[in-house]
Amino acid sequence: MLAMRFGHPIRIITLLSMLLAPFPVAASSLLIWPIYPVIESHQQASALWLENRGNETANMQLRIFSWSQQGGDDHYQPQQAIVGSPPMMAIAPGERQLVRLIRQTPPPPGQEQAYRIIVDEIPALSPNHESQAAPRAAVRLQMRYSLPLFVYGEGASPPERIASSNAPYPGLTWKIVQQGGTSQLEIRNTGQHHVRLSRVAFEQSGHRSEVTNGLLGYVLPGQRQRWPLPQGLRPTGELHAKIAGVNHRISPK
Repeated sequence: MLAMRFGHPIRIITLLSMLLAPFPVAASSLLIWPIYPVIESHQQASALWLENRGNETANMQLRIFSWSQQGGDDHYQPQQAIVGSPPMMAIAPGERQLVRLIRQTPPPPGQEQAYRIIVDEIPALSPNHESQAAPRAAVRLQMRYSLPLFVYGEGASPPERIASSNAPYPGLTWKIVQQGGTSQLEIRNTGQHHVRLSRVAFEQSGHRSEVTNGLLGYVLPGQRQRWPLPQGLRPTGELHAKIAGVNHRISPK
C-alpha cells in the first residue's frame, strides 16, 4: 500500500497472557495511526497517535531504528537522525497520546530512507507483587508493534500509485533460489522507492497458486528480499502481487 501522510487507524488487541499464575489475565487495546507514516522533504516532523481503548493504563516505550536489507534479510540499527518525542508514555484508559517523529538531520537529496518504529508495551507489576518473594511460575507476554517510517530528502517524494497494466511493475524482478534445503522467492527492487507486497501468487491459465493471501513484506530501493515458498507450491506461470493497492505483474529475472 502507498505510504500516506494520513491513514486510517489500525486496531491492535494486546493480550498479557499468564500461564500457571494465580492472578487474572490483564488485557488492553491499543490504536495506532497512521500506520504508514512518512516525513516528506518539506517537513521537519510528522505525527503518530496512540490511543488506549482498554480498561487499564498502558505504559509504552517508543524507539526508532534505521532499517536496511542485506542478503535477503532485514537489519535494524540504533540511530539519531529521527527521534520520537516522548519516548516513554503512560496512556490512561480512553486517552490519546501524540508522538512527534522529529527529523534531526536531513536525508541526502533525492533519496528515500527507511526506518522502523518499535512500540513496546511495558507490563505493570501485579498489585500484590512483593520484591522479596520467590518468582512465580508465570509467563507475561509483552507486546511489540512495528511500523515502517519513510523519510525523503530534498527532491524526493513518496511513490505514486502506478495504474495496473499488462506491463510488469518497473524495477521489480523475481527468481527462485535454494537456501537451507528450501525453495525461496527472491524479489529484487532496482527502483528509487520501497515496494510493499501483498496477495502474492503465481498465475497460469486461470489457476492461482498463492504465496500469501496477506502481506508478504517490503523490498527497499536497491535491495532484494527472500521468502520461503509454501510447501508443495510449484512456481509456474506469472508472478502477480498487489502493490500500493493495485494488482501488478512482476518480471522473472
